[in-house]
Amino acid sequence: MNKNRAAIYVFYDKGGIVDSYIIFMLQALKVVCNKLVVVCNGQVNDEGRELLESVASDVVVRENEGFDAWAYKTGMEYIGWNNLEQYDELVLMNDTVFGPIYPFQIMFDEMGKKNLDFWGITKHGECANYNGLTRDGMFPEHIQTYFLTISNTLLTNSKFKEYWDNLRTLKSWNETVSFIESQLTKHFADLGFSWDVYVNTDKDMPEFSDVSLIQLMPYELIRDYKCPIIKRKNFSIEYLHFLAFSIGNSVKKAFDYIRYSTTYDTDLIWDHILRTADLRHIKDNLHLNYVLPDNYLMSYKHGLPAPVNHKDEAVSAKVAIFAHITYEDQIDFCMSYISSAIEFADIYITTLAEKTKKSIQERFNNIEHNELKIIVMPENSKGRDVGALWVMLKPYMENYDYICWMHNKKSPQDKPLTIGRGFAQRCFENMLASKDYVHNLIDVFNENPRLGMLFSPPVIHGPYRLLISNLWGVNYQNTLELAKKLGINVPIEGAIDPIFPAGGMFWFRPKALKKLVDYDWKYEEFPDEPLPVDGSLGHAIERIYCFAAQSEGYYSGWVVTEDFSVTDTTSLWYLLTRHQLHSPWGLLKRNMVEGLKKRQRLYVFLRNIYRKCKMILRRLRLMK
Repeated sequence: MNKNRAAIYVFYDKGGIVDSYIIFMLQALKVVCNKLVVVCNGQVNDEGRELLESVASDVVVRENEGFDAWAYKTGMEYIGWNNLEQYDELVLMNDTVFGPIYPFQIMFDEMGKKNLDFWGITKHGECANYNGLTRDGMFPEHIQTYFLTISNTLLTNSKFKEYWDNLRTLKSWNETVSFIESQLTKHFADLGFSWDVYVNTDKDMPEFSDVSLIQLMPYELIRDYKCPIIKRKNFSIEYLHFLAFSIGNSVKKAFDYIRYSTTYDTDLIWDHILRTADLRHIKDNLHLNYVLPDNYLMSYKHGLPAPVNHKDEAVSAKVAIFAHITYEDQIDFCMSYISSAIEFADIYITTLAEKTKKSIQERFNNIEHNELKIIVMPENSKGRDVGALWVMLKPYMENYDYICWMHNKKSPQDKPLTIGRGFAQRCFENMLASKDYVHNLIDVFNENPRLGMLFSPPVIHGPYRLLISNLWGVNYQNTLELAKKLGINVPIEGAIDPIFPAGGMFWFRPKALKKLVDYDWKYEEFPDEPLPVDGSLGHAIERIYCFAAQSEGYYSGWVVTEDFSVTDTTSLWYLLTRHQLHSPWGLLKRNMVEGLKKRQRLYVFLRNIYRKCKMILRRLRLMK
């Protein structure tokens, strides 16, 4: 028998936008709660309010002050303390989680057997207070307050109302964690009230309690403990938060498990994080990297049945190769890769001279191929390969599901020329290594409808290895200006390196780049020759691609051959160990940090100063 429950759900979005995951969560709460009040911190737009009112009993909009704690207080006062006494339970919940992955009824039924005064979903064990705000320097064991259920025994006790009547003013998130989230459980436990959590790992992992397992081990909690939620910030915080304390793969495994082993619609997650989170963090935390074989066809993953003719399934989509070839001595090199898709892809090639067009045509004369169109660029054309793609070839994009964009690349400014040759090979191999590889790559697109672009990871050899942590170069400001011109409104942070196709070659869905497709590009917009090595419109366009796809609800990922993944593993490990940690400065910095960690408060203080100085210096560098 269901209990008589009320729920207070706290919503915040800086733009007042209500995403679909919110409505799904509210509909699930409504199944187990008789009354549902949504408290909006700040604003909610008209469309969002209408959505909330279609599900909730009441919608209350308040000033964005005091974080969730004061919003909970507002909700209780709105319902009325006397009215709250009629409910068997009061649920306090905020919008920082996705779910429910499993029906809430299962959890409420299980916890209802325990006769508790209050309970939650997950808890955090006792640990040092990294904020340094509490007197004893510790966080006690506590329920994580994104979800709290209060029974009538506590709800009707005068101590409960007294707690909220005397709620302290909260000016920062750190204060909220230090004085409310980490202390509320102990406060009421010390008064004699009983509590527990639904996802209780004490028996199986008793020594893991000093960390947030819902952050570091979401996969295990969802799979083994039937945790009904996953934290929103798991997809949007910097990857270092995971790598510093774990192997770093649990968020990806949790997402894959939710997608393939539960009925929860992961599009609800995509819709929100692609609108609000930095793409670099999304890509890192979900490990959006695809390692594909180039000498055999992959079988379908995750238990999905393979089609009778796997190859036919892969190429049922409409595919094209767009290429810009201007060097006579690069025709054979480019053709060797184009041949990987020549059996099923239409080919469009732009060039600069009739002589080159004739040479290209001669290479195709003795090869069986689909539609072929070779176009000589007009004399007034500018922008090199970027101008060719967005002025000359753009009209043909609408006819295709997937397009591979490539151009001959020499990088003559890099000496010796083996550096530029390696750059070109890195791009071409990881896009068009072989026929089997291309089939596998198209399969990846088919299997992942939210995937908008695939391209090689950034180049890490030669002088480029020194730029691996400065992928913006001098292009942050001009990329921002381009985003504004194209109407792209997603997070673009100068302090966070962008995800982009270094070298300007990639596979893409034309509808993922709708913002660029819809713009009326003109040759006159591109600068005259000679183009600068960095900082031009072309370099801004190169960096805007993934943000454009993100604005349309698509993510972007890296793709590499199995062979390249082997090479990159060696190269990256070498750069991490020999090149950085074994340098005199690396050793000094490491020893200094280890020494400071023994003085925790000083370490936290200096770490915060260091991060702020680093951000300021980076922004100053970007402004130059």
